[in-house]
Amino acid sequence: MRTPVFRNPDETDWGLPPFTDADIWRDLWDAVRAVFHHLFVQSAETRRLHKDLRGSPGPIRVSVGSGRTVPDDGWVGLDFRKGPRVYRCDLRKPLPFGDGTVDVVLAEHIVEHFWYDDIPAVFDEFFRILRPGGIVRIVCPDALIVCDLLQGKENERTELQKQMDARMHRWQPVEATPLRVANRMAHEFGNHKSLLTEQALVGFAADAGFVGIETMTVDRSVHFASPPGTHLARYPDGILEAAVIEAVHPPSAPN
Repeated sequence: MRTPVFRNPDETDWGLPPFTDADIWRDLWDAVRAVFHHLFVQSAETRRLHKDLRGSPGPIRVSVGSGRTVPDDGWVGLDFRKGPRVYRCDLRKPLPFGDGTVDVVLAEHIVEHFWYDDIPAVFDEFFRILRPGGIVRIVCPDALIVCDLLQGKENERTELQKQMDARMHRWQPVEATPLRVANRMAHEFGNHKSLLTEQALVGFAADAGFVGIETMTVDRSVHFASPPGTHLARYPDGILEAAVIEAVHPPSAPN
């Protein structure tokens, strides 16, 4: 898959470079890496993860699709890329935890990277690994902003979104048109696969068996003193871009 880049040092526009034969070889290399990861890397990373967790006191808090950083030292991350306290994992496969062994799951800007029909299985995995009473927090781009942008609506959310895209991608403000920003949000240069809303997240969570489902803005939380995550610190002007839910794995029935 082509990677968005700054086209050259004299240009500020971040976008996709023209397709060339090199992209075909890059796709082939990505496929080889995926096979190698499937056969060798994930099992080794799972062993390393479990070894490290055995020496870690306190609750197990997992950031799924974390990138190379986790919210703080109390978390571990799962991602295709490795980082401090981040373990390489193909998130399309079952997560490397036993049933009911995790206290908190954070999925920040990751579920939109799955095809829509695969998302129920993702929520089922979160439900499977959480202990009774465990918490899941899901954050993803809100597709309702995309709808407003496509319709040319002007409101606080669309204006903040255009400002964030202009800053994040070093576009000139005049280039951050509603249509361009809507496409960036929807597709993220080929990395996003699904458009989601709060209502969609609530439905997926309820179908997986979660209870106590709450919606909120990304700077709020029901279950944490301060919202966990790394995205808002990097993109503070994206405070209104996300759909956010928190939900609870049903506690065990009393004996």
